[in-house]
Order: sequence, then structure tokens, then C-alpha cells
Amino acid sequence: MSSTVRVIHRSPLRAAGRTLLVTAALSASAVLCLVGAGAAVAASAPAPLTLRDTTGAAVTSGDARAVPSFGSAVLAAGCPADADDAARLSVTAGGVTVVTSSTVTVAAGQPVEVPMAISFQEVVDGGVEQGDATLALECLVLESGIPSSVVTAATLPVTFAAGTWSVPGAQVEPVPPTVTPTAAPPSGGSGAGAIASPGPSATARPSADGDLALTGWQLGGAGVVAAGLLAGGAALLLRRRLR
Repeated sequence: MSSTVRVIHRSPLRAAGRTLLVTAALSASAVLCLVGAGAAVAASAPAPLTLRDTTGAAVTSGDARAVPSFGSAVLAAGCPADADDAARLSVTAGGVTVVTSSTVTVAAGQPVEVPMAISFQEVVDGGVEQGDATLALECLVLESGIPSSVVTAATLPVTFAAGTWSVPGAQVEPVPPTVTPTAAPPSGGSGAGAIASPGPSATARPSADGDLALTGWQLGGAGVVAAGLLAGGAALLLRRRLR
């Protein structure tokens, strides 16, 4: 009894087509994964932060030593719904984060504006002659007035150079030099505007034995009295001789 072996011939073109289909499916899955990851990163990226001066004009540079270094920071998108009780500003430099504003209440779905309270120089340990820092607007969840949750809603990098802060890539506006008050001239100095020191007092000073020293007017009066007495005595003596 003989057995029959069935031989199946597969077309090379058909096998190649299946390979292409599998490769395409894997590539599509990879692309979808990348797109999803990119969308997640975009959704979690902090919103842009706008800085204003004390007059309300937008600024991208300023004096890092001035108090405050800028007027306020504005987040147009507002705080997220899960942290819309209050907001504040903070500065991170050298791994140290310092709160640089008071805590302000916010309205849900409304732009947030937080005033800056101090200068960059006061919170950056490395100084403001060079280096960088990160400014952040933080949205808060409050419990009994105390932050229980902090969400960084927006950040802004800041660089320092010769006492000036600026946003990277922005045009740096010239900062007027800090005016240092000059010391007043000594009271006894000469020149215009100098205040003359008072001279010795004209009042009589106590003498060594405790009595008041005689002034010129007192000596002059005593001389007049003595002259009068001598004249009177001489006249009386002359009258006696004539008798």
C-alpha cells in the first residue's frame, strides 16, 4: 500500500505580500504610539507666561536688582480646574526654589495675574551678574488657607547678565544705572554749600575758682565806676583844702 504525500506549492509573491502587510501594520502601530506620546507631552506642557511692568506693558527684560524686578506675571489660560483656589510665583535657581509673591485668589476659567514682590537678586544665591533661573506660576489647592496641592501651570526661563534679567532670545532693553546717593560734605568743610561750624560761644565760661569770668562789657563798666569814684574823691579833697 503506497501513501500519497500532498505537496503544496506557495507562491513567492503571496508570501512577500503577507510580509509587507505585517510590516505595514507594525509601522502604523508605531506611528500611532508616537503620535499619542507627542499629544500627551503637548497636553502637559506649561502654558506661556507673560510678564508686565508696573504700568501694565509687556516686558522681556529688566533690572534684576530692582524691587520688584517686574510688575506681574499673567497666565491667560488661567489655572486648571483641579487647582483653581489661588496662585503664586516662585523662582528656582541652583536647585533652590523660593516663593517670590503673595498668594492671590483666582477665579475659575479666568486669566491669572500675580504681582512680583521682590527682586531676582534677593532670591538667586549665585547673583545676577550671570547665570539663569526659572520663573514659575503655581496654582494651588487650599485647605484652611494653607496650600495642600501645588500645580506648576506655567514656567519661563530667565538669564542674567551684569545685573539685568531677560527672556532668552528676547531683545534686552538698556537698564539705567542705579543711582547711589552721595555722602553730604562734612559740616566743617569748605566750599559752596558747606555749613559753617559754630564758633566759640560768646557767653562767659566758669573760671578756675568757680566764679564767672568777667567779659569786656563787665570790665568796661567797672572802669567807668572806678573813674567816677576817683573824680568824686578828688573833688571832695579839693573843697576841703579850699576851706
